[in-house]
Amino acid sequence: MPKITSHGKLFRDWEALLGACEKNVSALTGVEPLRTEMETFLAQARELKLQQENFSGQKKAATQNLGQLLEQGIEVSRRLRAFVISRIGTKTELGKMFGLVPTGRKARKKSKTPVAKPPVVPQATAAASPAEPPDPAQTKGGEG
Repeated sequence: MPKITSHGKLFRDWEALLGACEKNVSALTGVEPLRTEMETFLAQARELKLQQENFSGQKKAATQNLGQLLEQGIEVSRRLRAFVISRIGTKTELGKMFGLVPTGRKARKKSKTPVAKPPVVPQATAAASPAEPPDPAQTKGGEG
């Protein structure tokens, strides 16, 4: 999954992941510990983001704490997605709800312009092709 650099996008991604887990709890037996951990990270990250925006003097410390927490949360989201893959598989369309791209056989795209093959040239015999180019003196108007 591509790295998300905006905090708002990251928070929405985590919320969508948690929502998909809630909707598919029957297909994801054993997901509760990871889901709870993800919810905890989301709540803590939101709190630290608010602190970061409110405190001017402690902004650097809050930013560092937020960065560390986001990295840990990203790791938990990876583990949660890996768990989802282990339960539902990689080829199901259900994976889209969790931000996963279904794998499988991709349709082959036809090219818009056909690739032209070079024409097959038969090998020339010695009699059919001139051995030397014509003499320029002979082609100048009949002197000779």
